[in-house]
Amino acid sequence: MKRLLPFFWCLILWPQIVWGHAALVATSLTPGAVLAQAPTEISLAFNEAITVTQVQLIDPSGARLATHVIQDAPTEIRIPVPADPATGTYLLSWRVVSADGHPVGGALDYAIGTPSAQGLAQDTGTSTARDDLIWLARWLGYLCLFAASGAALFRLLNPADTQGWARPFVKLGIALLPVSLVLQGLDLRGAPWSGLVGLDVWQTALDSRYAWTLGLMLLALLAASQAIGRPAGPLQRLMAAASPLLAAVSLAASGHASTASPQWLARPAVAVHGLMAIAWLGTLVPLMRSLREPSARHTAAQHLLDRPSAIMPLACYARWIPSVVMLLIGTGLVLAGLQLDQPGDLWHTAYGRVLLAKLVLVVLLLSIAARNRWRLTQASLGGTPGARQSLVRSIALEALIAVVLLAVLSLWRFTPPPRSLDAGLGLVRTATQNLGFPETLENRQVRATLSPNSGNIWSIRLQTPDKAAFPAQAVTLVLTNPAEGIEALTRPARLLSGGLWRVSLPTLPTAGHWQVALDILVNDFDQITLDGPAPPAAPAPASTTH
Repeated sequence: MKRLLPFFWCLILWPQIVWGHAALVATSLTPGAVLAQAPTEISLAFNEAITVTQVQLIDPSGARLATHVIQDAPTEIRIPVPADPATGTYLLSWRVVSADGHPVGGALDYAIGTPSAQGLAQDTGTSTARDDLIWLARWLGYLCLFAASGAALFRLLNPADTQGWARPFVKLGIALLPVSLVLQGLDLRGAPWSGLVGLDVWQTALDSRYAWTLGLMLLALLAASQAIGRPAGPLQRLMAAASPLLAAVSLAASGHASTASPQWLARPAVAVHGLMAIAWLGTLVPLMRSLREPSARHTAAQHLLDRPSAIMPLACYARWIPSVVMLLIGTGLVLAGLQLDQPGDLWHTAYGRVLLAKLVLVVLLLSIAARNRWRLTQASLGGTPGARQSLVRSIALEALIAVVLLAVLSLWRFTPPPRSLDAGLGLVRTATQNLGFPETLENRQVRATLSPNSGNIWSIRLQTPDKAAFPAQAVTLVLTNPAEGIEALTRPARLLSGGLWRVSLPTLPTAGHWQVALDILVNDFDQITLDGPAPPAAPAPASTTH
């Protein structure tokens, strides 16, 4: 541990910048404003420094107008508006990258003269292939990183085992890095698949902080490739030690947890948490393989298990496993405390629900590890018949749960933590189900019925499962058009009577397929989000009395 102290001090002394999800805090135009003449420019102000990845200004005919972005300050941008615009509704869609490397977007509508008369088209379903591939690439990347770094670490403590089995994981992990990079660029820019052939997507990805994570992962995998499958020597030992350390630093280079405030606490906590996880989960397969070797080599495995220094290869069998468990739990609690504002965030937010799933899997892993530590390890070392085989099967189960755990953790890529939600206007949306018109969105707490009235005036009725009026402090209608690359357009609803709300939407200048979501603020601490496709606009004006 003394040798690791300089590494931890480097992390603690990392430049301290308070990073989170950027949020739009001010605009030069009021959403939905009807202007007598066109503005010369539109300005947007954010609560933290941002990097612009995409801005689109769409005219009433649906055409994209040529424009550019002027950024005079890290938190503000200006978009000049072309002269001699047509009369009708305009839409400004923006997408920026916050300091933690995650994209944030939104849309602002305004009209010149008279709003357009074009309606909305119903969504026929938007592909989530990009998000699925981002999740898959991240999951497989974590698997390869943990397998390769864990094998290198096990090799450091047991030089006789070359760990050649892990070389395919090194190759696959390296091959996945450019895939993850370009997917990051597509996501940051909100670009279609055709963006793969453009330089802008790649440049955006390389400019993001996630590129640092991928670069450090590459170094960790390259170090692992030198540490495994080769004869033991000074270089091999150096690379075996460097691989897990680089892997831990890569986990702390970007992401929600590592960019929380205060940085002096969050970033080292992520690195230590990741290092301990690699030392435990990454060494499950190497130890299982060593236990399955013939009896002549099993003596070496027994000797390894009985050594106090085996704490890093496998938490289940080490003599000072309580120290590792305490580090894992302690850093995990610190990180959870930095991300969650209150206990209710565990079940009211998508981030919290992923954290709950992680905790369930970790508790299951700890239960198996305790059984291995207190029942099977000593029996195996003592030569009890069948104990060794039981231990191998138990470790295999641990490894399987670890694979599932990494899959769950990869979902955090799509779930901003509650600390970021508090700062922004956009809120996490959890998809429920897409139903036909009339639009009905529901979960176990609330049922929402959306009905278009005359023009683009919509009524929203909120009810409890027993048909009573659902009390809410605020309701926000959110429209997105992913197929057209248009970010979220939000509109607050106005309460008419018990459970009945009304919202006025702009007549959007772009057709295509729109999706609808409802953000329902129950009280100061609880929010419900419902998702679904947008219903079609009313075919003809009609008078509706409520």
